[in-house]
Amino acid sequence: MTDEKIESRGRGDLVKIINALSKVLNEKEKRVIAGRFGLSGRKETLSAIGRELHLSRERIRQIEKNSLRKLSNAFMKNYQDVTSKILEAFENLGGVIVDDEIPEVFLRLAGDHKFARNYLRLAFSIISRIEKIDESADLKNGWILKNVSKPGILSICKKMIGYFEKEKLPQNISDLKKEIDSLTKLDEKFLAGCVAISAEIITAKNGMIGLKRWPSVNPRNVRDKIYYVLKNAGKPLHFVEITAAIAESRFDQKKVVRATVHNELIADRRFVLIGRGIYALREWGYSDGTVYEVIKNILSNAKSPMPVSEIIELVSKSRKVKRNTIVINLQTKKEFKRVGSGYIYQKL
Repeated sequence: MTDEKIESRGRGDLVKIINALSKVLNEKEKRVIAGRFGLSGRKETLSAIGRELHLSRERIRQIEKNSLRKLSNAFMKNYQDVTSKILEAFENLGGVIVDDEIPEVFLRLAGDHKFARNYLRLAFSIISRIEKIDESADLKNGWILKNVSKPGILSICKKMIGYFEKEKLPQNISDLKKEIDSLTKLDEKFLAGCVAISAEIITAKNGMIGLKRWPSVNPRNVRDKIYYVLKNAGKPLHFVEITAAIAESRFDQKKVVRATVHNELIADRRFVLIGRGIYALREWGYSDGTVYEVIKNILSNAKSPMPVSEIIELVSKSRKVKRNTIVINLQTKKEFKRVGSGYIYQKL
């Protein structure tokens, strides 16, 4: 294997290294490893491979285990430099990665091979310092360094979930460290890895972290995407701007059109029309009604005549309208009576 080892190392291509390593396997072992890890593209079950080789599932499992041991011994012995690169990349990422989101730093090691991720999964499986995390109700499929504690990850995720359920408020990773005492001394990259591999926590596109079920961090339908965009903007937007922001955010592959966005803005009580095509979140203090109705509500609750400037200021907090529109309503509606330097509401 010496010549092939030298050639593979020279090219720096993990795929060629794995193929060179297969020299230590017999044909049956090669078939099992190729099928189980999808080195030709399609991952196969123990049963499917067993039927082809006329062997039991348990026997295929044993062959896979023994083959991985052989590959591990050869890899660790002959390719320590590549092993070090992989381990260093893991450490720089906090020691935790999600299987479906293998970072670019690893993909570069496998070149531009069509099935690079499958070759990387095999490489992770034969490096003794890396451990596989199987999907569960709490965690996604992933990989961790063995010096990283799986129970520790679960404990950290549990504390984050407890905080979110109590506070109902998304946080970025830095602020989350400050809010939860037991996380203060932990590395942010490691905490980000814990968040990424959690089945219940998610990081939004704006970097805020919260529970996966929250529409404010994980919007799934058009209404939730609208809420996310407005919440993130922190100010009222025209429905055309909202549509564009949804498209730019690329939440998924679904195309969204202006008419759909406009219809959802009208139908959902979370959103309030405050101007011509401009919408805000009701939770910001905006309410339904025409400018006349807003003025009427303000003056009805006033204990004394209210100056025009103050009326304009209060109306502007609920409606995005021109100053003249407010003044015209005050001057033309009979219910609004001028008293001294201010106005009162007088029911007719």
